[in-house]
Amino acid sequence: MLAFKKTSRARRFNSLSPHRGRVSSDQVGFTLIELLVVIAIIAILAAMLLPVLSKAKARGQGISCLNNTRQLTMGWIMFEGDNDEHLMSGSEAVDKNLNSMDWTASIKNIDTLGLVGPTAGMANFCPSAKVYKCPADNYQSSANPGPRTRSLAMDGALGGANNPTFVNQNGRTYFAAVKVGDLNIPGPANVFVFLDEHADSINDAVFMEDPGYAPGSEKWRDLPASYHNGSGSLSFADGHSEIHKWLARGGLFSTVQPVKYVSSTPQPWNTVNLGVNADYEWFEDHMPYR
Repeated sequence: MLAFKKTSRARRFNSLSPHRGRVSSDQVGFTLIELLVVIAIIAILAAMLLPVLSKAKARGQGISCLNNTRQLTMGWIMFEGDNDEHLMSGSEAVDKNLNSMDWTASIKNIDTLGLVGPTAGMANFCPSAKVYKCPADNYQSSANPGPRTRSLAMDGALGGANNPTFVNQNGRTYFAAVKVGDLNIPGPANVFVFLDEHADSINDAVFMEDPGYAPGSEKWRDLPASYHNGSGSLSFADGHSEIHKWLARGGLFSTVQPVKYVSSTPQPWNTVNLGVNADYEWFEDHMPYR
């Protein structure tokens, strides 16, 4: 009986020995193949997640831009409410002499006085310069002294400042709307007010579209921006804003054009015959006409 107990204690002592069952040093950690497999898996996951994150970022920028155009349009609507239904023009909204965009080292590119100073009519209703800049517009040339202050322009057919009249082949007469009643066709919900303008195209405070070219010989005057996955942000005279996807794609006929940091005219979109362009015709349908 005593011998049995001694043997049990010996076995128990041996089982608790720190040297029993020790793993040799060459069996610790991952092998090179295992590490390469883990790295490959991480790379695959990153490749899958990056487009999702990129789209989420673009979606967030689009929402912010929509908020900007809506704020400006609400100020525009308040202006006509205070001024006997007279529509504010782009030249009244901001001082274009103090806020004209280009790619030079001009102080006008970074000075906000033209947006919120005493000569900017919109400053009485929307006193923030930040609402004029799309968060997706990060274009800046080496000559610019800093980020440019403005991405947005106003429909040049509003307010009567430019007084254009164009007769379309389909019988429409386009004109510069002066009062709210001039928006009856196609209606306030269909007349655009503010939009992102292409970084090479934006200069003064207005976006000019020459409607009325016959199908087959359509041509841009100014070019809309496409900061939101090939889409632009626009607001409308009833106060709503939306992201609109441009349909014309490919080469010189595309509405989605790269930024070339060139401000001189003519630009490619001023000279090329678009033929029949769905985006040009979309603008025709969203301007005042009789």
